[in-house]
Amino acid sequence: MLERFNYINHTNESLEFGRTKLFVNENDLRDFSWEITSKNGRISGFKKGIVSKTIPVIIKCDSIEEGITLKNKLFEILEKDVLAVKHGKIIIGDYYLKCFVTESSKKEYLINKSYMQVTLKVSTDFPYWIKETKSIFNYGSTEDEGDLDFNRDTPYDYSSNLIGKQLFNSNFVPSNFRMNIYGICVNPKINIGGHIYEVTAEIGANEYLTIDSTNKTILLRKTNGTTENLFNKRGREYYIFEKIPTGSLNVSANGTFSFDVILLEERGEPKWI
Repeated sequence: MLERFNYINHTNESLEFGRTKLFVNENDLRDFSWEITSKNGRISGFKKGIVSKTIPVIIKCDSIEEGITLKNKLFEILEKDVLAVKHGKIIIGDYYLKCFVTESSKKEYLINKSYMQVTLKVSTDFPYWIKETKSIFNYGSTEDEGDLDFNRDTPYDYSSNLIGKQLFNSNFVPSNFRMNIYGICVNPKINIGGHIYEVTAEIGANEYLTIDSTNKTILLRKTNGTTENLFNKRGREYYIFEKIPTGSLNVSANGTFSFDVILLEERGEPKWI
């Protein structure tokens, strides 16, 4: 059995490995390690820095023309992320790894132009596999909120919480999140499991505010296409980037506005299925 996964670059161009003439054998994508930090001869903690992986790829096409086209496509799709310094994603099942392909070495390419062996080096500064689960909350409004899925290249699990007003985090540890709050609303305050996420700001019609616990940002996307940094408008009584605990959590809000919570399940390896 061959490895199967997708690579999607930051412009949403994709490569399918394990089919369409790109084949991958066993590799170290699922391997992980922790760096040990120490103090006075004792382990004081663990960390992960920049991590590299290697992927052995075989290109085997039915014709010379197809082989030439695929070789160029492989390079161009991967290179765009490096030149733009914007992560691509390797997707295995429901999980993705943000990364760059920083090295490509070839052999056996003179046998036939429809065939080549390639070893790709994958580098990441966030060595976690992420699964995103979006829960949608709509308080007091029955109108269609439009297309709220702003990241179509990411595998989501969708769950509706319109009735029970609960958020369920199935992860085995507390999770990072992105929270999108949609206008019109003033000074939104959201209670999740007794923890308050509050921003002192006005969100206009067709605008939305995003709280990102991974990047520690609070950004307002305006209708004119600009973005406003509202970090200094965060609530101070509770830590606004507090990870969301595991289990079933009661959710409430201080107004009749819509919002969603995208839980980020982060693992050192994608879940085996």
